[in-house]
Amino acid sequence: MAQKEKKRIYAIWFYLFLGSFLIGVLIMNFGNEQLLGEDGIFSAASINRLKFVEIDEGRFFGYVLKQRMGELGLLLLLSTTALGLISVYAVVSWQGILTGMIITAAVIRYGLKGILLILGSMFPHQCLLIPAGIMLLLWCCENYARIHGLEKTAIAYGRSRKQILLRQGSSLLWILFVNLIGCILESYVNPILLCDLIKIF
Repeated sequence: MAQKEKKRIYAIWFYLFLGSFLIGVLIMNFGNEQLLGEDGIFSAASINRLKFVEIDEGRFFGYVLKQRMGELGLLLLLSTTALGLISVYAVVSWQGILTGMIITAAVIRYGLKGILLILGSMFPHQCLLIPAGIMLLLWCCENYARIHGLEKTAIAYGRSRKQILLRQGSSLLWILFVNLIGCILESYVNPILLCDLIKIF
């Protein structure tokens, strides 16, 4: 995919994510009575439970790996169908809405400490998972374009079909590897940091 086309796609994603983020903020503000009740997002009861929870890292890793790779596999599968591009835009929109809702809920409940809670729940695994997620979405767009003949021919890029498939395969392996490392960090490192952070709430 040409660099100019990538920039265009990134711009579309950015504005789509930003619009969805604002929708998430509005949803949380207008629905705060239901979503921020005693059993709602980031409730005091749920935070207190986290202070005393004991995590089986091995089982947690299996759960996280299954969830992450399941989502990844579904996106890869959809990229081969007519729903390929729609699924990519749907993921960007959904992530924007969730991000807006979660950040708003944390700030409403805990103020500036809520931002710290969000950052603590994301570190260090999201430092890998977010870039890997963007790479995956772009890979899905390229795969959709290749399968449905929307991209220029391999000859126009000076590459054979075999070279393009090899590049796609190596990119996918790299995405899988980064996701795997992210899952390990999410399962074995983040719970330790988060449990220590929760003690200030």
